[in-house]
Amino acid sequence: MVSVQRVEWASTPDDEPCDVCRASRAMQPWLEVSVARTAVAWVHQCMRCGFRQIRPRLGGDRLAALYPMEYFDTRSVVGYRDYARQFHRHQRDAYFLTKLFRPIAPAGPVLEVGCALGFLLAGLAKAGWDVEGIDVSPFAAYYAQTRFGLQISCATLEERVFPAEHFAVVIQKDVLEHVSDPRRHLFETHRVMRRGGYLWVVTPNGEANLRPLRRRARAAARDGRRVLPLLDQGHVSFFALRHLMTLLSDCGFECVRARGIGVRRGLRALGVLPGHHRFVAEIGREQAEHPSDARPPDPSSERDAQYRTVAEHIDTAIDAWRNPVKRWVAYYYFHRLFKQLDTLPARTELGYDFSLLVRKR
Repeated sequence: MVSVQRVEWASTPDDEPCDVCRASRAMQPWLEVSVARTAVAWVHQCMRCGFRQIRPRLGGDRLAALYPMEYFDTRSVVGYRDYARQFHRHQRDAYFLTKLFRPIAPAGPVLEVGCALGFLLAGLAKAGWDVEGIDVSPFAAYYAQTRFGLQISCATLEERVFPAEHFAVVIQKDVLEHVSDPRRHLFETHRVMRRGGYLWVVTPNGEANLRPLRRRARAAARDGRRVLPLLDQGHVSFFALRHLMTLLSDCGFECVRARGIGVRRGLRALGVLPGHHRFVAEIGREQAEHPSDARPPDPSSERDAQYRTVAEHIDTAIDAWRNPVKRWVAYYYFHRLFKQLDTLPARTELGYDFSLLVRKR
């Protein structure tokens, strides 16, 4: 059962300036959605630069409410449901990140912001890196600490207040789309990094993320169906490449490499190839506005028991995916070759995600 917090969001122009171009009173309502089944919200669009974002901004408890324990449960209807396979992907990612960063950042700690269940950090720690993580989900922190012995803070980056110029490498994989104030977030990222340090950012192509939802909303309106498209993974900010480049430059970074990854998936989401229906679900408006499965916070003893149950289920799912062949280094390179074939320069904006390696100026 998903814990639901009823939140009211406005469907009027937002007074705060655009995070990207800083234009005042430019954010206009663009698409009404259900965010992770916790609330009905409006994606606003900047009339000047086209940046899209949930407004008003989320913060504190409202942001954390998007990532309950069920978000990480493969049996849940919300969240990311492929963590078992992701564990093995992140072990491969850790192997190649170690090869990438050793020559350019041989000393100093690594921070992963939005570390989720700690899979990537666990792989980096195994390779000898001094790692630390941060995530807003108490369950994610619990899992990473109990399964891998990692040092995890349960907070946002802004709340944690790390020492200035502390980290040689910062990883933000599938994080920036969850941040309600990306400009502030990137300024804080810059502050905690050493000069010349590297930031690896992976975030969805905002157009590929939102176009299927917009298409579904229009079809529902045309058919007279009272439904809302579902942002089931809790994304609140949606970027084109130009938005990312502007924000990163304004916040003190220079781009070293930019790629569009997941090209086949991106082409489907953009409607160039068949299969765009896979990228959007919907929820009845009545259910979205008046959820029936709301419940009060669990007592700590009940919560701990639930954490253990879900964590054990994730452990079982990971074990089911184990395959000795896929742990060979040769397989890592074989798999990487096929991933590279699904990659284009980021400027094409055809991939489902952007992958950017940037350096602190």
